[in-house]
Amino acid sequence: MICHRILLTLSFLLLVNYSLSSQVQAPTKVSKWSLWEATLKSNRKYFNPFTEVAIIATFRSPSGKTLTVEGFYDGDRIWKVRFMPDEVGQWRWFIRAEPSDERLSASGRFECVPSKLRGPLKVYLQNPLWFSFADGTPVYLLSFHLWNLDAMDEKTLAKTLDFLKAQGFNAIVGPHLTPERTAWESLPDGRKDFERFNLSVWQGLDKALKLMAEKGFVLIPFNIIGGTNGLPKVPDENRLDLLLRYWVARWQGFWNATFQPTSEWEEGYSEQEILQIGHTLHELTQGRFLISVHSLKANSENVQRARWFDYHTVQDKLDDWNFGKFLWFAELFRKVAKPIFAHECLWEGNFHQREAGLDVDNMRRTAWTIALSGGQINYADEVVPPRKWRRREDVGVTFSELGMATKPLGQLYSTLSYLASFMRSLPFWRMQPHPELASTKICLAKVGQTYAVYSPHGDKIQLDLTKILGEFKARWFNPRTGKWVDGGSIFASGVREFLAPDDGDWVLLLQRQGELGERISQ
Repeated sequence: MICHRILLTLSFLLLVNYSLSSQVQAPTKVSKWSLWEATLKSNRKYFNPFTEVAIIATFRSPSGKTLTVEGFYDGDRIWKVRFMPDEVGQWRWFIRAEPSDERLSASGRFECVPSKLRGPLKVYLQNPLWFSFADGTPVYLLSFHLWNLDAMDEKTLAKTLDFLKAQGFNAIVGPHLTPERTAWESLPDGRKDFERFNLSVWQGLDKALKLMAEKGFVLIPFNIIGGTNGLPKVPDENRLDLLLRYWVARWQGFWNATFQPTSEWEEGYSEQEILQIGHTLHELTQGRFLISVHSLKANSENVQRARWFDYHTVQDKLDDWNFGKFLWFAELFRKVAKPIFAHECLWEGNFHQREAGLDVDNMRRTAWTIALSGGQINYADEVVPPRKWRRREDVGVTFSELGMATKPLGQLYSTLSYLASFMRSLPFWRMQPHPELASTKICLAKVGQTYAVYSPHGDKIQLDLTKILGEFKARWFNPRTGKWVDGGSIFASGVREFLAPDDGDWVLLLQRQGELGERISQ
């Protein structure tokens, strides 16, 4: 009789477990670093499903480590859990709802198999000037600003990404949300409901992230939480915490996600507020994704030195012809040794930059000054026809404005393609800015091994090779054409002079014999 009751109890438990697990749709096999997603649907109707129930998911890795993440509401009584496995082998997962909702509880297993993905973006450990993927592969970022990323149809976005990839781009900055398109639902009077989220925006970003992941693009957000650039600011800590949790829950399964909460933070937040926001994001993402915050002035060392602050994201509008202003990147890195992302420095046609931002020679010199001063580039094409700077009232005529055009009007694409190809031909991950070594002050080098020096006007370059021994191969790279000119071989000794092939701008590449040909594929 006792045995019979035990069997009945076990049968009931197995039936309950099967019943609960059968409520969930979840893959049983997934590639390393790719998206694992579980979908659950409740029978209950919640007044506000964003706040009345929390979904908690626990994952146990093949090596025995445990990770706990949150799920999110996605409309129509559907909740989802997203996760990015980083170990090959058998994983176990457990999902529960708080307060309890049996339709939102389940458990199971999945097999994580090897893949060609390299994992999320990280800071390169051996040289923090640069980024790498999680597998250690160094990466030089060339990014494009897409304002309307969340609202682009898939065909247009795919065509845009294909065009950009062919030019050497591998990252996107966006979206540039507006008061009409924010993270939250709108009330009838136009105010925002900070406890309900705008699913059309979030689901649009999901589609963009998935397509970008397929095509190898990393996403760097421009402004998600508001508070600047005309977007409303969350009025209290509890609702801000709700937003940050929801954001992380939606994006934590994408290898190509990064977290940058707001633009020009100094315009809407105190230093203490930003430090707390960054800390919260770091705790929620468990250190698995890069975090930064876009700065107007880049002068808060408390923010720059914060544990969660992974890289500098800076702006310095090109409102005159002084491309040499970007030499300050070398000083910034020496002060706080983290990667430098030149976020708003190269916006062709931007109304703040006017004629200086339409002078292609000036912008090309700016791009190369940024790159060989240790910066990584974000470019925006804001030109309108006839070729002039953008006015605020101009509407979508280029990729950057609304992402609807298929023929960009900017003229810097070929230059940036040459620049990306050049940088990726170098062992850039071994190099750092050394303005003190070159007469032009624009020098990226691994001292004693590799030197890349920019000459903006074909000037004679003096390069300090004091205390360096060995034979070097000299080559000249033409940023205007993407072509190389042989410069012969030299023996290092003291300060050497090099004369550019003509009075245009040139890059001198000096590599120790035996170092030639070291590069990565991207």
